Amino acid sequence: FRWRIPARYNIGVDVCDRHAAAAPGATAIVFEDANAVRRVSFGELRAASNRLANVLLARGLSRGDRVAGLLQQSPETAVAHIAAYKAGMIAVPLFVLFGADALEYRLADSGARALITDAANYPKVAALRERLPELKLVLVVGGGDNDALDFAALLERASDAFAPVDTAADDPAVIIYTSGTTGPPKGALHAHRVLLGHLPGDRKSTRLNSSHVK
Repeated sequence: FRWRIPARYNIGVDVCDRHAAAAPGATAIVFEDANAVRRVSFGELRAASNRLANVLLARGLSRGDRVAGLLQQSPETAVAHIAAYKAGMIAVPLFVLFGADALEYRLADSGARALITDAANYPKVAALRERLPELKLVLVVGGGDNDALDFAALLERASDAFAPVDTAADDPAVIIYTSGTTGPPKGALHAHRVLLGHLPGDRKSTRLNSSHVK
């Protein structure tokens, strides 16, 4: 056994764009909530993540900036991650059950410049804004206000054409915070290649990406 890690690699391209290029109508996500079942194709996921990447860049973010996500599991969560990866930014996933102190610490420590959340979790963030000077942009799925922007409205006006950043496998992609059981939480910075290390834990994903593992 040995790893096959390509020199150039981007998580967003690997999990979305390459599938969209081969079969844009194929189902990428099946999402069920109390109201309906949503099916999102790879083509739709590529278009939405391209639109979000364009929004982030148009609002002043650039490669290497941290984009936090405080979202329930949903298609928008996938869009947020993929857009950040394709734009060369760094995703910072946040747990929706975090209290104010836990959120403030992680947002400040990571230097997050943007946050994508939803209407249910936005009030927790709104109460912290004045203590987070680096947090310049907040997008809310399900609405916005004077201090936050409506996620869907911005994506609707953005272009769905976007050329993903050419990232190296060792370029930073995501910051995962520890629980902080001993001392404050620590942010672990992972490169794009981290996905390839996780694939053998899922047989289906391993089959989809067999070119990277031998």
